[in-house]
Amino acid sequence: MSGGNVHNPAAIDTLALEATLEDVGEDVNAIREVTDAEPVLEETGSQLTTDGNVQTIYINNAPAGVFRPICVKIDFTNHTVTETVVLRTYYRISPDVGAALILQDEVTYVGVVSPELINIDLEPNRYGIEVTIEKTAGTNRAYDWEVFYEVHP
Repeated sequence: MSGGNVHNPAAIDTLALEATLEDVGEDVNAIREVTDAEPVLEETGSQLTTDGNVQTIYINNAPAGVFRPICVKIDFTNHTVTETVVLRTYYRISPDVGAALILQDEVTYVGVVSPELINIDLEPNRYGIEVTIEKTAGTNRAYDWEVFYEVHP
């Protein structure tokens, strides 16, 4: 037996091993940079009961960092034939402190709404966004809502 397949662990080339581990570490760091830059989908929601005034359903008045609103969903299940509500979407497009939120869209819902789940698509925005509801006729009703947006960690 010549021992051709027997290796001495002490003879491992430690410099080559360290170089290989360093390459692996660089690859891991590169992968982490990509995954850390991926946006995270966030969600929040609640319920709002109309009262005849303009009421804020959702506002992000001063987004911190990179913010991408996606949509607001509003449940009109409790809305009956006697109700009329107005949904409005506002955006701030100026970085100036105290700049106003400007009306971009207004939709009026009169009577029974079908399908009952309303989706308001939101646009990318850096300086602020608000969605409001105003009951202009009928009985005060509760509306469940939720909003989805992406944040970059």
